[in-house]
Amino acid sequence: MESKSVLACVVLLLPVLAGTPAAAQALDKVTAVIPQNSVFVLNWQGAKDAGIFKKHGIDLTVDVRPFAGFLAGLPSKQTLAATYPGLEAIDKINHGLDWAVIGGGLTVVQEVIVRKDSPIKTLADLRGKRLGVWSTGAGGFKAARVAIMDAAGIDITKDTKLVQLAPPALFKLLENGQVDAMFNISSFTVEAASHPDKFRAVFAPNDYWKKKTGYPIAWAAPLVAWKSWVNENRARAEHYAEAVEESFRWLRKPENFEAAVKKYGTLASVSKPGQIAVYKKWLGEKRFFLAHWDQKVVDSQWQFLDTAKRYNMLSTVPDKAKHAMILEKPVTQN
Repeated sequence: MESKSVLACVVLLLPVLAGTPAAAQALDKVTAVIPQNSVFVLNWQGAKDAGIFKKHGIDLTVDVRPFAGFLAGLPSKQTLAATYPGLEAIDKINHGLDWAVIGGGLTVVQEVIVRKDSPIKTLADLRGKRLGVWSTGAGGFKAARVAIMDAAGIDITKDTKLVQLAPPALFKLLENGQVDAMFNISSFTVEAASHPDKFRAVFAPNDYWKKKTGYPIAWAAPLVAWKSWVNENRARAEHYAEAVEESFRWLRKPENFEAAVKKYGTLASVSKPGQIAVYKKWLGEKRFFLAHWDQKVVDSQWQFLDTAKRYNMLSTVPDKAKHAMILEKPVTQN
């Protein structure tokens, strides 16, 4: 009888033991390459630690790199789906890469910033002035260039004296008056906003596009993927997009933001009390991220691409039906 009882227990335990590795294997492995010195460090790393990606069935690896390494990640297939500079992605699609935008992302939170005592009051005053930027290849810069053209008819690559420098050095140049205005990464935009006694904004691309279409500009860095990766496992892509967008919403909660800053603030260049206060405020106002991707959002973003083409900043606009993928939940069969 004792032997039979032991055998019965073993038989009962076998499905449980067999199910343990199966549950572990149920997670889909995905690698995301993201840039350091940006708010992305906080939402990707913080949400991963909080279990957001695992909740959606994703075993996430986050590869944080300097900006040039980040730019190389998706084209080289070191990542197959990640937030990526939007107009750069569109240019690569136009040159034959089979990519699609599958989710929201970082909006153009950057603003054109001047010193508070600057004589520059409007975009028109930028003509002939020294405008500092961190990268002319960045999605935020390219999108701002389109918005400024549309708003004021100025092409900042031709009508200003561009100075391209690393973000910290660029901030110092504006502080010292060695450039007349700057368009910098999000962390240094926030740093300037945390000192209203020293700096002020001349133009906010997001505000301009929201007035025009009801939505901010998502082309700073939307979620972009190789279409082959999406088609290989559409459910995985859907769950990943949902997890990424939830990571944006997760960071909006003050307690989550504080936890992420405590652990990753230095890597994200978010460490000063004034900066932290502005980040918390702007996240609460939903200024940083566009956390959903539906047909209305897609239409507003493709309208932006049409505008870019009108100003000869894009050679063509990719087919919206092919390159804006709205991943819908699979239908559950009863």
